[in-house]
Amino acid sequence: MSTTVFRLPDIGEGLAEAEIVEWLVAAGAEVRADQPVVTVETAKAQVELPAPADGVITELAHGPGDIVPVGSALFTFEATGSGAGAVEPAPASEPALATAPAVDGRAVPASPARAGAGRRRVLAAPSTRRLAVEHGIELAELTGSGPNGRIVLDDVRAAMAGGARSVDGAAPRSPEPVTAQAAVTPATTPAEPVAGETQVRPLRGLRRQVARAMTAAWSVPHITEFREVDATELERAHRTLRADAEEQGLRLTLLPLLVRAVTTALRRHPDFNATLDMEREEVTLHRRLDVGIAAATPDGLIVPVLRDAGRRSVPGLAREIARLGAGARERSLPLQDTTGGTFTISNFGSYGTWLGTPLINAPQVAIAGFGRAHDAVVPVDGVPAVRRVLPLAVAADHRLIDGEHLGAFVNTLERLIRTPLLLLGEED
Repeated sequence: MSTTVFRLPDIGEGLAEAEIVEWLVAAGAEVRADQPVVTVETAKAQVELPAPADGVITELAHGPGDIVPVGSALFTFEATGSGAGAVEPAPASEPALATAPAVDGRAVPASPARAGAGRRRVLAAPSTRRLAVEHGIELAELTGSGPNGRIVLDDVRAAMAGGARSVDGAAPRSPEPVTAQAAVTPATTPAEPVAGETQVRPLRGLRRQVARAMTAAWSVPHITEFREVDATELERAHRTLRADAEEQGLRLTLLPLLVRAVTTALRRHPDFNATLDMEREEVTLHRRLDVGIAAATPDGLIVPVLRDAGRRSVPGLAREIARLGAGARERSLPLQDTTGGTFTISNFGSYGTWLGTPLINAPQVAIAGFGRAHDAVVPVDGVPAVRRVLPLAVAADHRLIDGEHLGAFVNTLERLIRTPLLLLGEED
């Protein structure tokens, strides 16, 4: 058997590096072709990289939390079947690799459940795997309720509630103090105290990607328009549509109607559905309306993308928003569901927030934020009346969009929210 080196591929456009989230096997494990070996985190998604062929993982190059440049060695591999040519042979000068990811100076031994070559491939997000490990539940024994049989958090929780036991018959165990699985979420892993009560920990995982994105966003010269919009008619329309949707087994929130209003406004103001490249000094106007929906997850902010949102019906938007939201929480969305957005919506009202200042998701040039709808006394034809008021904030990149253009866009959006019947006459 020849020893080869598997190197980090470019799994996304322009990817320069990725973070090791979790090793799914250990050094010495036998694996099957296409069996997931390691989970890595890019700027947009978590991705499981598979074994290129049947064989043995001989060495692991990095531990959880390490940042690895594209083209760098991830693991060495001895193929026992066909497909060995899929990885690059190790040159004689290749440095020795770590035999297992080190955690606090200790090597993590191979897990029998993961090292077995004959086990079926288990589809599950790292957060799901972590919860299963903490409670001694063997994922291979569960039936996944997610797409393509993927095991989701609810499947593990159901097994926990049912008194599930691990394959060896042992009772569920408490989380171990330090494991490779527990180390993959630095935001929740206690750091060693440095001096007194001070703690220092590396910025890793999704929070690292969010920090980078927010730094890029903050460098954009923002102009922001705030409004409080009368959404009484929009909420009335929502109640009618929601009752009909419930009869079809669909949960309909207000968000799909807001998406519909935004896409209608974008058609009338195409400069807001654009991306800006200052290095090339180019503005790209997009015909498709691929709207990102900012979603809060336990690990940080993710922005799944509603593809071709302007061509979807309100029920269709609701179904896609539900799918993307579930995938975001499970960290199971493929790269194509988190890249390529042309405009972003932040629904911070769903967190109970009255109003916020959304930051543009560069290289996009605008973002709309919706706060919490509430009752307010407002003048209607000169007479005080209690109406449902929806706070709205739209931020735009001042390098491309001036205050006049921003005001016109918000005026259109306000009119559509105040008079939702206008949405029915919009052509796809």
